[in-house]
Amino acid sequence: MIDFASTVLRQRERDTNMKKRAVGILAATFAAAALPIAVAAPASADQGACQFSLIGAGYRVGPKAEAACRTGSDMGNPGRWIQCYWGLTAIGVSEQEAARACNAA
Repeated sequence: MIDFASTVLRQRERDTNMKKRAVGILAATFAAAALPIAVAAPASADQGACQFSLIGAGYRVGPKAEAACRTGSDMGNPGRWIQCYWGLTAIGVSEQEAARACNAA
C-alpha cells in the first residue's frame, strides 16, 4: 500500500511539472507572437502618408482604404496598426504593401 501511495505521489509530481512546462511554453509562444505587433506600431499618425503609399503601389484609394488608413493614424487606438493592416488586406491589398502603408500611418 505504501508503494502504491508513493507511486501516485511521484506521478502527480510529474504531472504538475509537465503542466508548469506547458504553461511556460504557452507564455513564451504568446510573447513571441505579440512582439512583432508591438514593435511594428508606427511612431507618427499620418492618414495621408498611408494613402499615398497605397497610390504609389498602384492601388486605388476608396472609402474602405481611407477608413483603414484613418484607423491606422488614430494615436488613441492601441490596436491601430493591426486594424489598419487587417482592413487593407481584407480589400485585396498585398500583405507587404498593407504593412508599408500602415507603418506610414
